Amino acid sequence: MSHPLPAACEAAGAPHSPALLGGIATQLATLAEDAEAFGIVLCSDGAVAARYLVQLQQIDRLAQSLREMANVLRAGDPGAAVAAIRLGDLRLALEQIDAR
Repeated sequence: MSHPLPAACEAAGAPHSPALLGGIATQLATLAEDAEAFGIVLCSDGAVAARYLVQLQQIDRLAQSLREMANVLRAGDPGAAVAAIRLGDLRLALEQIDAR
């Protein structure tokens, strides 16, 4: 059962609580670790690694993206955290969202 959001959170642009953002960051970081572990398991099989190299690289990129977004959510200065993202397309996407 879902719980309705407080009226303050329903307003456009209403900030989320630091606790919620921290919790989301923790979940994203956990998903990143899980994805990375899954990729490592798959890479340990040479035949799988050879056959699915592109997909394994996508799993690694997914883990990196999740980790970077978790860092932004945890940051005291989100703008600086976005600027520090090493994945260029993710950084640009988040900069474009923030520019709106």
